[in-house]
Amino acid sequence: MIHTQNGNVYAPHLEARRERQHDRIKDGIQDGSLSSEELAKLNAMRKDARQDLAEAKGDNGWVGPAERREINRDMNQISRAIYAFKHN
Repeated sequence: MIHTQNGNVYAPHLEARRERQHDRIKDGIQDGSLSSEELAKLNAMRKDARQDLAEAKGDNGWVGPAERREINRDMNQISRAIYAFKHN
């Protein structure tokens, strides 16, 4: 379950992906490969993704296929940013 402003969203794939990204960010902080500026950018991106998910659920109470694709695109963008920031 992903907790949003509009309630809980059952999205096991998205939740697992969010947790993996969180772990990658935490590892970057611990090994010093992420700066505080990069961390702030990543946190803003993750906040936007959670907000998009909340809006998707708020529309009609569930997250449809098109909305999931949009959220997955957001998650892809975050993943690429994590990689880029950790490897610069």
